[in-house]
Amino acid sequence: MNVLPLRPELETDSASGRETAPAMIEIDHVSQTFQTSGRQSHLAISDISLVIEDGAFVSILGPSGCGKSTLLYIVGGFVNPTEGVAKLKGTAITGPGPDRGPVFQEFALFPWKNVLGNVTYGLRQQGVPRAEAEAQSRRLIEMVGLKGFESFYPKELSGGMKQRVAIARTLAYKPAVLLMDEPFGALDAHTRTRLQNDLLNIWERDRKTVLFVTHSVDEAVFLSDRVVVMTRAPGRIKAIVEIDLPRPRRRAELLLDSRYQKYVVEIERLIDDTGIDELHP
Repeated sequence: MNVLPLRPELETDSASGRETAPAMIEIDHVSQTFQTSGRQSHLAISDISLVIEDGAFVSILGPSGCGKSTLLYIVGGFVNPTEGVAKLKGTAITGPGPDRGPVFQEFALFPWKNVLGNVTYGLRQQGVPRAEAEAQSRRLIEMVGLKGFESFYPKELSGGMKQRVAIARTLAYKPAVLLMDEPFGALDAHTRTRLQNDLLNIWERDRKTVLFVTHSVDEAVFLSDRVVVMTRAPGRIKAIVEIDLPRPRRRAELLLDSRYQKYVVEIERLIDDTGIDELHP
């Protein structure tokens, strides 16, 4: 298993010597403290530094409450860090923007709009003419496997179908980065597997930068170029594991690959082994 240094250089992969893409996201010594209802300070994440290259698929794993979502929200601009800075293409992040597309576990669709209306909404808000917006949206709806469901409303869709709509809606305004916070966590195993495959197909085609939060080690290994393992709260980076598996990935083939199994076992061990003496491996 290839565990990378916590501050990999932008120019090369220090483990392999290969050249890497320019940095899309830079997280520099970021910490976040929240005030609890009892007016006590809670340190959610502490001194996080991470570089994510353009076009990379990076997953964040860790115990519940370790600050995975907090880190994602900081990159999304929904939360301002207490210390440090997060940057997108070298510019400090100060708030949300169309260059970052969030996809959350809660589908957050407009119940009064049908599938086409939900996907078209962002484009229309950006001033795209209706005919062009609908044409783009129909292509995306077909891409996520929902052709023929354009006139259906959210209450008429399954959970997996709702999440497909949410992904299409986010892709419609062409963000440079997808921020995904356990997007498949509420789905049954079969639907989750199908959407993982769909997401990989979309990523293989567009190669957007993806920052993906999950509790599932199997999911992280299957999807990712790198897996960031965090400690218990306050969340720190414990290890960054490079997933050296061939792409495009096929689940049936990977399940028979001993390297895949080794990644799953070793990352499970990293998550379970969170003693205080191992915060800085």
